[in-house]
Amino acid sequence: MNWARAPRPDVVLLKVNVNEKRERRLSAAGVPYQSRSYDRALQLEQQRVASAQSLGRNAYAVRELSHRDSHHTPEAADTGCPVFGKSGLAEMNVEAVTLVCELFNAGFVLTGGHLLKREHKPPVRLVLEFSKSSAKPEVGKFPWGEVDSLLATTFNQVDVWANERSGDGKVVHTVNCGKRDDNTKPKTRLHYADGDWDIEELLPATSAV
Repeated sequence: MNWARAPRPDVVLLKVNVNEKRERRLSAAGVPYQSRSYDRALQLEQQRVASAQSLGRNAYAVRELSHRDSHHTPEAADTGCPVFGKSGLAEMNVEAVTLVCELFNAGFVLTGGHLLKREHKPPVRLVLEFSKSSAKPEVGKFPWGEVDSLLATTFNQVDVWANERSGDGKVVHTVNCGKRDDNTKPKTRLHYADGDWDIEELLPATSAV
């Protein structure tokens, strides 16, 4: 049976946690902050739950909500679908440093970038917004050297979310990169694959004869 392809993304959000040292470097390079209060996070959660219900989905099907208490994390609510399943790319030694170039080659441009600071959920997270080239590029010089340095590592948890078409007609895919491990060589590479997303095994380096 031939299935219709899922909607291709108009926007890709790339999110990476940063430590205090990298946060200072990115801030000094001009990357602005965006703060999110706990009340705002709860508001976003309610919107996601309502959106999921309208689609006949359980917003907590992937990241289960066990109970509501002082440790409740609003970000546990989801409206999209996890491309790589409930566990994502866990403990797969993933490389994502080539992803930015892939997005550029696919016609995306950087249309936003900020450091997201959540009072209820550290650490700070770098959020990069890539949109199709018809969008207006981000004004000003962006510190790509810092971004390359941040991505030039191994991630032991990568999750890709494909979201439904929003009210403005855009489809947003989100890439969350976590569990940074600078001491381990990557074994796989996250591949944009024309919006279908794929994971490719990296061949071991061979010595010249």
